[in-house]
Amino acid sequence: MSSTKPAQKPRAMLPVLAAAGASGVAGYVVLVLAARVLDPATNATFLVYWGALFAVFGALIGVTTETTRAVFSAGDSGSARVVPLALGLGGAIALLVGLSGLAWASRLFGDAWPGLVAAMVVGIVLFTSHAALVGSAAGSAAWASYSLLVGSEAVCRLVLCAVAAVVGAQLVGLAWAVALACGTWLLLVLAHPRYRRLMSVRARGSRASLIRRMLVACSASGVSALLLVGYPVLLRVTTPSDVFAGAAPIVLSVSLSRAPLMVPLGVYQNVLVTRVISDGVPVIRPVLAGLAAGTVIGSGLAWLAGPWLLHLVNPAYDVSGPVFAALVVSAGLMATLTITGAATVALDHHDVYLAGWMAATVVSLLVLLLPAGLEGRVISSLVAGPLVGMAVHLRWGLHRRG
Repeated sequence: MSSTKPAQKPRAMLPVLAAAGASGVAGYVVLVLAARVLDPATNATFLVYWGALFAVFGALIGVTTETTRAVFSAGDSGSARVVPLALGLGGAIALLVGLSGLAWASRLFGDAWPGLVAAMVVGIVLFTSHAALVGSAAGSAAWASYSLLVGSEAVCRLVLCAVAAVVGAQLVGLAWAVALACGTWLLLVLAHPRYRRLMSVRARGSRASLIRRMLVACSASGVSALLLVGYPVLLRVTTPSDVFAGAAPIVLSVSLSRAPLMVPLGVYQNVLVTRVISDGVPVIRPVLAGLAAGTVIGSGLAWLAGPWLLHLVNPAYDVSGPVFAALVVSAGLMATLTITGAATVALDHHDVYLAGWMAATVVSLLVLLLPAGLEGRVISSLVAGPLVGMAVHLRWGLHRRG
């Protein structure tokens, strides 16, 4: 598979790295802010909302990934406009979430469920166009535009949540702040013609073909997102209510342990897709080597500093150093699974990508059902699932078709 797009120059990647850093820091601070202003039980509900919302957003990242691949592969011969198709898909998903929320939302969110579901629906509609624009920018190698779209959304989320906290907003107010930040792209489209041009970018293939591939990519991304950011939901449905009421420390620790690796990688994986299309699977080797080194160093630092840092977030939260270190190792495995998945998509093996993430999620869920303590179930599930998913990608996904 070849492309007419230019290769990424190191200088062109600096804005992408800056956006990744901004996203990571902003996400960290929002979670810390919520832990400071909400009591532990309410914060546990906020973390479930955060996990549920970003699980749906994670599914919609399939729009970004497929748009990146389709636009990049099309060169100047694209035929299907991306943003209108993606917006229709997002509207359908938002409607499905809103209607189905009548059945599941009270179980996950408690008495605050109407406000939280409404925030989710609005956030989904806004995020779908954001995802399509980000994919259009990545597929067009417009990395400066890509970076500003990604970075500004994360920073806007932090600003809105800070304002909500200052004015005394609680659970529902913070939830709306998180969701409304997804509309940052509207400001950019109104402010600059280069973002308006992204609204008209075309992708390879017919409209029906593009929608079909988006649906497959979103299905696969949705399964991966359930394990990546929707993990609090999995934990909630496999844990008795009285136990989960005290789960905020371990749930927050999972998020904080993942963020330094997963948030920047989430930004970079679209770059990785274009590089694998152009240069083949070997380009992931230095990324994996850097990830391994970062995981080893990070786990040692987490063992020493994790409990202390968690006490700074909330003095009532206690998680031991060894547990923090194990969570960082599990985050490294999850990041590796994300990289093998991105390479699999780049090679157009969407079915293997889906199978790998489904295997990882099912294994993690089964481990969570085992009779063990909360921390033991969390660590075991987050190690076993990614190992199985990686095995699927490596065995069947990392080779070109034909």
